[in-house]
Amino acid sequence: MIQERPLPWRQLSVLLLMNTAEPISATVIYPFIAQLVEELHMTNGKKSEVGYYVGLVESLFFLTEALFVLQWGRLSDRIGRKPVLLIGLSGLVLSMLSFGLSHTFIGVVISRALAGALNGNIGILKSAVGEITDETNKARAFSYLPLVWYFGSTFAPIIGGYLSHPAENIPQLFDTKFWRDNPYFLPCSISAAYALFCSILGAFLLEETHPTFRRLDRGKYMRLNGTDEVLMQEAGTPYSSHAEPLESLVGPIKPPTNFRNLCTRNVLVSVLNYGLLSLVDICLQALLPVFLATSLHFSPSSIGIMLGTMGLVNGVVQIVFFVRLHRLLGTRNIFMLGITAFAASFAVFPLIEKEYTRYGHVTPKIYGLLSLIVLLCPVESMSYNVIFLYVQAASPSPTALGATHGIAQTVASIARAIGPASATAAYAFSAHRPDILGGYLVYYILGSVTIFAIFASRTIPAEPWPSNEQEAIKL
Repeated sequence: MIQERPLPWRQLSVLLLMNTAEPISATVIYPFIAQLVEELHMTNGKKSEVGYYVGLVESLFFLTEALFVLQWGRLSDRIGRKPVLLIGLSGLVLSMLSFGLSHTFIGVVISRALAGALNGNIGILKSAVGEITDETNKARAFSYLPLVWYFGSTFAPIIGGYLSHPAENIPQLFDTKFWRDNPYFLPCSISAAYALFCSILGAFLLEETHPTFRRLDRGKYMRLNGTDEVLMQEAGTPYSSHAEPLESLVGPIKPPTNFRNLCTRNVLVSVLNYGLLSLVDICLQALLPVFLATSLHFSPSSIGIMLGTMGLVNGVVQIVFFVRLHRLLGTRNIFMLGITAFAASFAVFPLIEKEYTRYGHVTPKIYGLLSLIVLLCPVESMSYNVIFLYVQAASPSPTALGATHGIAQTVASIARAIGPASATAAYAFSAHRPDILGGYLVYYILGSVTIFAIFASRTIPAEPWPSNEQEAIKL
């Protein structure tokens, strides 16, 4: 058995901190987005129509992301990972400030669309993590990517729920005209400030990870063909004007792989499963806050607590159990188990609705069913830990890693653009038409999609393809 090498914690920590900015920016709006739509008078007081507009806002982020994320990935193959990561964080700062200052629905829409267009970090971060690890520690490194999402999604909903409307909730500090006119600017500005902090941290501490553009620092080593090769004559010696070019050290620098060469069977199979996972996941994420706000009449702060608890439980379970479960069950089995957990979560919603309709208030049984959704969440999220391994292994070459993750993220973004609008619209339609399947049509639809995803997971191998396997079956 090959011994696992230690993780490069300095660079991995910087990447993980930079990655945390995205879930904070994405989930900080979840507790108050339904209330924001109502306050913008888009539904004329009809709570059943809130889902349409909430889904539109959440879908636009991923729609514009889908249009640009592949281009960001290909750009990172050309100029390096670091500059594109910093651009993405700067985009989050601008978009969150804009969202917090928006007073119209059009302003909200433009702000979220801007966030998606400028955010190319998701796939690039995965590429960077893959480039600083090897086959012995890659699975453990990738398991931390969802973990930082759980960390961000633990605290961001609490921030969004408790710090919205600060003039009313914290009048001793924020009872001024500005905060009354901009009731959601405080949580959005905190999210923007964190993204700004991460961009500054990355600018100073992150080293380039792309093998072609990696900076050759004095006295530093670069891993070449499995061995450490000294790049400079000695530490502290100035760079020589007669130093050998990079090509002589790492071999010929290959141009980025074109799109046609990326269309291998391995890439397409891994991307298909990543897209289906993203679809069922975003449908659950989009539906839950709307369900809590409209069906159970939870307040923004209560929704924040619920979502924050889910993030906390996710993080604890991932830290304690994931690596052991991965070794025990295997990669594909973990993925299939997670997809199956989504089906179980969707089945819980109609049970909650029946209980609330019967008693007219939140009963202990409803709290128990909500707790079941919380407990299923870490099982669902383990699917992300392992699908990243398949996408990483499917890349035809190291120089195509950014583009491969870009394609995967494009498909995932399209799925996430379709998911919120479709799920919340189906939820609103089901509420209007109780004569169709008892008003539970949305859950039948989501359950069917999840079952299809379970069958699709059989197309991936039991374990990711070896990194040196060149099974480039082109279409």
